[in-house]
Amino acid sequence: MHRCLHLEEILQEIFKNADYMSLTVLARTCRLFYEPALNAIYSDLPGLQPLIERLPHDLWSTRSGELVIRGPLHPNDWEVFASYSRRVHSLRLRWFASDAKLYRALLSPPDPSFLLPNLRTFTWHCLSTRSAGLDDMIAFMRSLFCHNLAAAQLIVSEYALAAFSDLGCTSLRKLVIQSHKVAISASVTEDAIYKLSALRSLACGEVSVRALHHLAQFPLLSRLTIWLGNDTPSTLTFPRFSFSKLRYLTINTKSIGPCLSMLKAANWNIRCFHHRMDAGYDPAGRKVLLKLLPLQLSHESLNCISLQTASPYQDDDSTTNPFSLKPLFSFKNLLILELNLSGAILPELDNDSLRQLAVSWPRLRVLILHQNAGTYRVPQVDLTGLVILLEHCPELHQLVLSVNAIIDTKAPPTPPISNSSNKLITSINFSNSPITKPAEVAAFLSAIVPNLRETSSWTGEVMCTAGSVQEYRKRWDDVAELVPVFAEVRRQEREACMHLLKSEVVRK
Repeated sequence: MHRCLHLEEILQEIFKNADYMSLTVLARTCRLFYEPALNAIYSDLPGLQPLIERLPHDLWSTRSGELVIRGPLHPNDWEVFASYSRRVHSLRLRWFASDAKLYRALLSPPDPSFLLPNLRTFTWHCLSTRSAGLDDMIAFMRSLFCHNLAAAQLIVSEYALAAFSDLGCTSLRKLVIQSHKVAISASVTEDAIYKLSALRSLACGEVSVRALHHLAQFPLLSRLTIWLGNDTPSTLTFPRFSFSKLRYLTINTKSIGPCLSMLKAANWNIRCFHHRMDAGYDPAGRKVLLKLLPLQLSHESLNCISLQTASPYQDDDSTTNPFSLKPLFSFKNLLILELNLSGAILPELDNDSLRQLAVSWPRLRVLILHQNAGTYRVPQVDLTGLVILLEHCPELHQLVLSVNAIIDTKAPPTPPISNSSNKLITSINFSNSPITKPAEVAAFLSAIVPNLRETSSWTGEVMCTAGSVQEYRKRWDDVAELVPVFAEVRRQEREACMHLLKSEVVRK
């Protein structure tokens, strides 16, 4: 056996990529593989059943698919349980009333270290309100959290979140709180987070102003995703040096006002700003937001801006002028720009204005301009505009953009003469792009994006009266099939030309 395989660290990296069946075989192969293979098998568990099944068979059974512990665990049984539970780093639990006896049987280990001492990540799915047996599960979780739990994801009811808050798990560095259908009140969320000063990442629902002030002083908080209600005061203020370590900020609102209030409350040294609204943008608020961003966000550190609406309602007031984005030109290091809105996005954007956008953000890697609902408007950017964009943004690897790919002349568009092409892009979402003559379009694209393998279009709920949406989709699918063929032919032609040139040089 190679000496490298005697290093447990190397075996752990190898076993991380093995499936369950392979790991069970490896565990039985030799003593050297036994411990690392078991560690990989039990590192991430979907419940307690794999641990219970390691106990003697006379202690447990399954009745009607339910796992049942028949009697109390003796010291020897706990030793067996601990030999496997110490390997668990991640656990996912779902509340079922039928499991109450199981949790009750595990409440009294001889030593706290017998009960998942190395657990670091915990996921809890509990949408129950007050019910019999839930207290047993809470007591069991209290035993788990006496160790240094680092991350928790909670898909819970308001009652369950309140119960979790009482556990006092102050070691958390990452916390995700999700509700289902019924939103959790801001006061309950505040109680759950205000003592978690070690947090580095938080994603939750609506938060109160008082909770915001707590979060502003958390010394390590670097990622924050929150919901702000319409009752957020317009004169929101924070102490100096608030959110000093924050780098990723996501704000969810129903209207633009709370987002503007949050931005005005501090000067933000963040890398990524994401705003999502459940209602359509109001025209005045949209303009204010775009002007406010360069005033409140760092020009040097910000590299991602994402604005989305998730409203089912139509937003007829479009961003008509491409240079409504001009305030954002201050962010010279911008890598990601995403506008995913329910109204027409920059319908006056043409090749010339696209060039100015591309020149302003030469390091752009992701550009998403996607209209997901509302009235359709024919795009003014054509296939030549794609060449302009790719020439000025050579690092682009993800693109969502509407282009006018209707070829209404006998002569197809001419590919660029230069040999420059983007080999990073493998997939393009052409959003709401009209198209004719897929073969000519594919031939053109193969010259500028030779590694293109997938296209999509018309994925939203845009109301189009001109042309058939289904036909447009079919033509873009044809383009995706043809582009690799044309790209391969071009490659063969280049190799043949190079071979011919070398042959001529040899003859001379």
